[in-house]
Amino acid sequence: MSGFYLTRTEMGSLLQAIRNQEAPFQVIETACNRSRNSADISEIIPKLPSIFGKLLKLGKEAFGLSINEIVSLGNQLEYASFRSTAVQNWVKRDIKDWIGSPQLGKKYSIEQAAILFIVEDLKNTHDFESIRLLLRYAFNNPADRNDDLIDPVIFYTAYAELFEAIHSELNLSKNDFTEKARALTIIFNHLTLSQREDIEKLLISSALSVQGAYYQTLSKHYLEEVWKWSGEHF
Repeated sequence: MSGFYLTRTEMGSLLQAIRNQEAPFQVIETACNRSRNSADISEIIPKLPSIFGKLLKLGKEAFGLSINEIVSLGNQLEYASFRSTAVQNWVKRDIKDWIGSPQLGKKYSIEQAAILFIVEDLKNTHDFESIRLLLRYAFNNPADRNDDLIDPVIFYTAYAELFEAIHSELNLSKNDFTEKARALTIIFNHLTLSQREDIEKLLISSALSVQGAYYQTLSKHYLEEVWKWSGEHF
C-alpha cells in the first residue's frame, strides 16, 4: 500500500514479537496509523502484503519465513529494496556458510531473517567479503545460536535505534557515534570490554550503511523528478 512502511526499530520489534510467538498487532497498527487515510485500520490490513495477515493470526508455535516472505517484509522497510533473486543468491552462495539451511522445515528462522535484513543494509557500503567477516565475528555458527556473540535480532534492533538516533542530526563527530553506540551496548553484560567495543564499531558501521541507503534513495528521488518532468523514463 502506498505510504505504508516500517522503520527498522519497528521491524526489530516485529521480529521479536514473532519470536515470542505473539502477533505483532501493535507494531503493524503503529505503522498503519502513520500512513493511513481511512478511519478504520481494518480497511488497511487487507491492502498490505499477505504476510501481514499471517502474522496477525500467529499462534503459539514456532513461525518461520520463506525467502519470498522475507523479501515481502523487507520491501516494507524504508530505504530498502529487496529482490528475491538476490536473496536466493545470498543464501546459496554469498553468505551460505553464515546463514545455513532453513531451520524450520523449508522456512527460515526469525534469527536467519534478521541476518538477511542485516545483509541488505550492509551491502550499501560493504562488499561481501567484509559482510562475511562481520557475520562470522558476531554470529559464528548459524546452526548454533548459543555461540553467537550477540543475538542477530538484538543486533539488528540496536543499530536500527542508533540509525534513528543519528538520522536527524547533522555534523556528528566520531565521538558522538561512539557515545550513542556505547549507550546501546551497556546491556550486553555477557561481553568482555573488548567485545563490547567491537560491537560498538559494528553498530556504527551498520547504522551508517542505512544512512547511506537513505542518501541513495534521496538521490534517486531527485533524479526521477527531473526525468518525470522532462518526459523521460528509466
